[in-house]
Amino acid sequence: MNNSYYGGCDPPIPWIGGKTSLLPIIKRIVPKDINRFADVFGGGGSVSLSKKYAPVQIYNDLDYGLFNFMHTLRDRSDELISRITGVFKADGSVNEDFPNIYYINSRRDFEIAYTIFNYSDDLVKMHGQYSKILNSAKTDEEKKGSVIMVTEMVRTLDARVKDVQLWDATFFYILTKGSFSATRESWAIKPINPDSVVNVLNRAAYGLRGLILENKDCFDLIDYVDDPMSAVYTDPPYVKAEALYTGVPLFNEELHKRLHDRLLKCKCRVLISYNDCPYVNDLYSEPVWDKIHTDRSHNMSMQTGEGKRYKEILIANYGINELYNFNRQTTLFDDYYPMKEKGRIILP
Repeated sequence: MNNSYYGGCDPPIPWIGGKTSLLPIIKRIVPKDINRFADVFGGGGSVSLSKKYAPVQIYNDLDYGLFNFMHTLRDRSDELISRITGVFKADGSVNEDFPNIYYINSRRDFEIAYTIFNYSDDLVKMHGQYSKILNSAKTDEEKKGSVIMVTEMVRTLDARVKDVQLWDATFFYILTKGSFSATRESWAIKPINPDSVVNVLNRAAYGLRGLILENKDCFDLIDYVDDPMSAVYTDPPYVKAEALYTGVPLFNEELHKRLHDRLLKCKCRVLISYNDCPYVNDLYSEPVWDKIHTDRSHNMSMQTGEGKRYKEILIANYGINELYNFNRQTTLFDDYYPMKEKGRIILP
């Protein structure tokens, strides 16, 4: 499944907890009679970019690095794609040799991006990273390599000063695309097709032009859009997985409860996605909530061949079970998965 299949465009980056697998359900149960739709925890953009849900559509995320990447991709797509891939020459013409110089999945470039993205605003820490790289080298060959890497870091850091927005968006992409499970922490060896990268980024840039991009705290955004003609989709960090999101403060138990309390009072339509666990079901136990339980293949277990299932839940303050079944023939792009039992949908 991908967003292109469902009539939208694919997200420009992989993302922890991306919602592409839930689109067959989500696209059916977002209300049609709304003027404004807000994707409160926008993440990689799989929901926001999947279709036009309302005349005014808002993508929001508190992670400034992610927001800067999306904003730069929307407003400066040619420059960003060129910086990421080397697809264009300095004069704007296409670089015919760009597949051969494509560098996204390089350990060296990942480590350079990681160091500058995380430490460039603190020169003391930055120099500490230089020393760590140089002192870790043991052999003559390793020492040569470490000197080359530090020299490249110094050169890149100097270039970043002249255009922080563009360079940080580039670093963010390299770290997300080149890391294990998009954690931006450790480099992963995986194939990346440069032609596919350019196509996906171009399509996502076009899709982002139809969105309002925000970098707000989730509670501030909910307060801003809360009226009867709006809908908010909230996809907070899942319970017990909060620490995976490194670009924002930890979404702890207090915030899970605070979010519940605020959504319970909303005048707008509310749709929430969570991992299906006793804590979430107990937290959202009031009669006002309608729930759809889902099972799908676990992305991580698919990679290891274990074939486990992952349970998620969709919660709303309006009738999503009825809406899901009622909309089963509204579009040719959506697959319809019948409920195997009351309130449960089994996804591939």
